[in-house]
Amino acid sequence: MTDGVDLDADDGGEGSVQVVGTAHVSAESVERVEEVIEDERPDVVAVELDEGRYRQMQGEVADDLEASDLLDGNTVFQFIAYWMLSYVQARMGDQFDIEPGADMKAAVDVAERVGCGVALVDRDIQTTIQRFWARLTFVEKLRMVWELFLAMFGFGGGEEVDQATIEQMTDGDVVTAMMEEFRQFSPGGAEALIDERDAFIAHKLVALREAGHNVVAVVGAGHQAGIEEYLLNPQTLPPMEDLVGIESGSRFSVFKFFGYAIMVGFFAFFVLLFMAGVENAFLFKVFAAWFLFNGIFAFGLAKLAGARWTSAGVGGAIAWLTSVNPLLAPGWFAGYVELKYTSVNVGDIGKMNELLQNEELPIRDLFGRLLDVPLFRLIAIVAMTNVGSMIASFLFPFVILPILAPQIGGMDEITRLMMEGAQNSADLIIDTFTVLL
Repeated sequence: MTDGVDLDADDGGEGSVQVVGTAHVSAESVERVEEVIEDERPDVVAVELDEGRYRQMQGEVADDLEASDLLDGNTVFQFIAYWMLSYVQARMGDQFDIEPGADMKAAVDVAERVGCGVALVDRDIQTTIQRFWARLTFVEKLRMVWELFLAMFGFGGGEEVDQATIEQMTDGDVVTAMMEEFRQFSPGGAEALIDERDAFIAHKLVALREAGHNVVAVVGAGHQAGIEEYLLNPQTLPPMEDLVGIESGSRFSVFKFFGYAIMVGFFAFFVLLFMAGVENAFLFKVFAAWFLFNGIFAFGLAKLAGARWTSAGVGGAIAWLTSVNPLLAPGWFAGYVELKYTSVNVGDIGKMNELLQNEELPIRDLFGRLLDVPLFRLIAIVAMTNVGSMIASFLFPFVILPILAPQIGGMDEITRLMMEGAQNSADLIIDTFTVLL
């Protein structure tokens, strides 16, 4: 752990800030945090926490999560990424027999013991994760989730990190190298996860300093250099409004593109065959098959994930429509129904982490117990219902259409009729414009 220098304001009558960089899973960091606060006795101890993480650290009952926070596709993936990150940190803490975030808890405890004020100066974790996720490219998202998934089950992580390495994490050169490696992986993600938080925390510290307080700020070592630079040059801080709020992310989405492609193909299939004069009875059979095929897959995978009959039934019944509308997903509907019977909260993350840390559980038993945790089961239901509908949509033209095609002459005949329908549609459009002109 490194002790920062005093960063006084230009006006000698104002307060000062001392930034202390720590490793979040280091016992030595805890000891040094306690020493600095007891020696300095500042007016305020600022910690790298937001309100939610502070309350959780204090052992307060976790808030129930809102349905709107979980049943949006992007938010589900963001939450999974947050859970995986928390698990990896918890696993490191277990390796070194210290609770992750013990440095922040020590700072708060010592501040209260010696009579210092406590300031929570970090950005809300949900805002950070959302903005981080929005900055990642599609490939970066896949790579990150995959590597974190492997890390959760002990694969792909290389050698175990030893205690000496953890202590070196507070060394400036090591931290700089780590930050640069992450920037190479995702420049946009690094901006949201590191740079923006440096600026956000620095805004809070500047305000405390300008109010005349002497502050000891306890932050992760990776943030220390950036925060100190802003404290020395506060005029370079970006506006606070640029550091908060929700970002829309990339306008292009592979999943939305795939959804729109299915929607266009679905309607084009029916319109072209109709324009070619195919009997309505055949079109009705195709539609009924689409309804049943999507419904069976969505219902089946939802039940496999532990959904109630009503939740799985709603997901299956709506799957035919959502599979041709990229702005909807059957998992949302199944999830909303499921939430009528259960409640979920952020405390479930701790239960999931405990189960994952039990290395003696067979994989089958592990997933069975994870499904007993309401939050995991809800996410699994939402995801599996959507996956079921996607699989059905993809397989339909290769599995179901060949079964129905012989009724009108086979797949070659369907292709010919669609081309004829396209020609008839083009002729109709040309004739319409000719009349209008």
